[in-house]
Amino acid sequence: MERGAEVERIGHVVKEIGKILVYFGAVLILGALLAPLLFWAAQGAIAGGNLLFLKKYEFQKYFNRAVLVAAVVLLWPMLRWLRVPSWSGDRIKRSVETAPRLLQGLVLGGGAMTVLASVYVGLGVYDLRGEFSAKLIGKALLSGAVVGVLEESLFRGGLLMLFRRSMSSCSALWTTSAVFAAVHFIKPDPSFKIQTVTWNSGFLLVPHSFHQFGEPVLLAGGFLTLLVFGWILGWAVERTGSLWMSIGLHAGLVFAKLVFEKMATRQAGTSIWVGPRLEVGLSPVLMLVLMGVGIALWTQRGPSSRSESQT
Repeated sequence: MERGAEVERIGHVVKEIGKILVYFGAVLILGALLAPLLFWAAQGAIAGGNLLFLKKYEFQKYFNRAVLVAAVVLLWPMLRWLRVPSWSGDRIKRSVETAPRLLQGLVLGGGAMTVLASVYVGLGVYDLRGEFSAKLIGKALLSGAVVGVLEESLFRGGLLMLFRRSMSSCSALWTTSAVFAAVHFIKPDPSFKIQTVTWNSGFLLVPHSFHQFGEPVLLAGGFLTLLVFGWILGWAVERTGSLWMSIGLHAGLVFAKLVFEKMATRQAGTSIWVGPRLEVGLSPVLMLVLMGVGIALWTQRGPSSRSESQT
């Protein structure tokens, strides 16, 4: 009897993972279809003397934005297909009551990345040379907000709740974090150039979007950071019972990271502590651990909501 129930549970997990893979595949396909349209629309605007700043962007940039648009468009149908619970009744009320968690997350996420950036500058790893402008702040804020809301809705609001239906909370948290880390390595290879954009140009980029999986050092270092980050975001949801803090953490960290990358120039080489990218190495992992300590201290009186997480 128990064996039959276990087989049924495993079959259910496999079925739902299959649906998730279908979603990501659909996002890539729709993104590949939209990318040429976005590119041609931009070229038309440029030809008319508008949006001239878009001249500097190659087709890969439009592909990235098209995939983001596709992820947003397909997110709601995917969540409904997976039968993830939606907003309703008491959940909305409890969510409003915990809205200050968003600000706490912004402070912790942005503060943690600022501390890491300050240490790097102090040690001479990076040198600040860029200009601090309102335009830079605005773009970074918008990017942080979009990434925070979209990815937390998908991974913590969708996948984490989905996996918890057939796994223990611990297993669901680690599984969601692993998927979160792996997805972030799917990006077009910048060395692969599209000379002439046609209807199938987006599909030509798709196989080159997995190139980072062939770089063991970068994969190992970056995956560890993203795995820890994903775990902390999910843990914040478990601690607070809502997505507000995880959205704030994600948005704040992305905001501070984008601002720093635009203003800083790399000066030193790589080591086990400082990898080839800002998010690679043991230093960013340590920064995330300290951020987790901050979450624990800030939420020590908050309710644990292992069974009441909200989307």
